[in-house]
Amino acid sequence: MTVMARDRGYDELLGDVRGRRVLVWTCNTCARLCNIGGREAGDRLASKLSEDGVEVAGCVCSSAACFMTKADRMASEAEGEYDLVVSLTCDMGARNAVEATGREVLNPVVTFGTGYLDRQGRNRLATVVCGKVVYDEDAEAVAERNGCSMTPFV
Repeated sequence: MTVMARDRGYDELLGDVRGRRVLVWTCNTCARLCNIGGREAGDRLASKLSEDGVEVAGCVCSSAACFMTKADRMASEAEGEYDLVVSLTCDMGARNAVEATGREVLNPVVTFGTGYLDRQGRNRLATVVCGKVVYDEDAEAVAERNGCSMTPFV
């Protein structure tokens, strides 16, 4: 899985999207497992943005938004007009959002790299080279150290 965390709080995100017509774009795999995205978190963010006066076209979600075919399907499911995609995905999911929608994409997420869920369900950031573990650390600690958070916006 890909380990990621959000790079700002809700108030800052709100300031970044005010005056725009927004589509929330999220992944129900890695982003959900990292607690920053997924269907429920995406729907909550879309609802909160709407409550706070942002015009929201909706929320689209798929497993593995890093697959271009899934991104194309997400783009075809988007209803309403929007000029900005807020991507709660890894870098590749955001890249695919650009290609699939042809719109500007804001990705308030930092992609740290590969990782896994340990037996207790905690996110770990890890690197394996030639079958040898060369790095393995608690992903939440890495996120905090870098000023990020592995929690949903709302």
